[in-house]
Amino acid sequence: MIYKLSNAVEREHIEAELGIPFKYPHIYSPTLIINGFNETNLSVVTMQAPYEINYAIWGLMPQNFKEDWHIFQNNANTLNVSLHDLENIRWMKESLRQRRCLIIVSGFYTHLLYNGGTSTYHLYKPSQRPFMLAGVYNILEDGFYCSALITSSGNTSISSYHDLSNMVPVVIRNEDMGFWLSKDTSLDQIRLYIEKPPKVNLKAELINNGIFSESLSYTPDIRNFNIKN
Repeated sequence: MIYKLSNAVEREHIEAELGIPFKYPHIYSPTLIINGFNETNLSVVTMQAPYEINYAIWGLMPQNFKEDWHIFQNNANTLNVSLHDLENIRWMKESLRQRRCLIIVSGFYTHLLYNGGTSTYHLYKPSQRPFMLAGVYNILEDGFYCSALITSSGNTSISSYHDLSNMVPVVIRNEDMGFWLSKDTSLDQIRLYIEKPPKVNLKAELINNGIFSESLSYTPDIRNFNIKN
């Protein structure tokens, strides 16, 4: 499972890469470490509004849910959801059919067992450009969005840097944005994409695990914080 992301790219670069604007541009700020165990927002593009970038709380909750994020996440960790979850958990089924989204990141963190401990890797595009992960979302009773990463065991290139589980994010290519968000895309096509995602070239850098407890400031070069062990 993936519980930490990065989105260390300036807003203007994200808008240029995706060709659409942020709905609330002044809210966005680059973030080196997005920790899913804290209530936090992700930048997303939804089926409902594919012409703009919005925000969603990380952690899927049922449609029209009224209670607090912390209450739900203490009972059910839904930062990541699998295809099996989406097809078999009653309140998630509609999300896969009607509320898919793209989650915008500059990278994500994986963990590999090594020498009696774990090594942490930061995976990102060699170009350092933003990219998108497959997600689903629901709309809460107060109108806010909530979202989860869709994970799959189909991408062995990512799995080679992540053996704490066999589930890794599904990367959506730029040319597949319309396919993923379209209401005309069949569920069979979506299932196949999740189970056998196209290969995307990502760079993996080993980082210092202690970095997660440090206070970091933003730098345009995300490699500046990838300190070798």
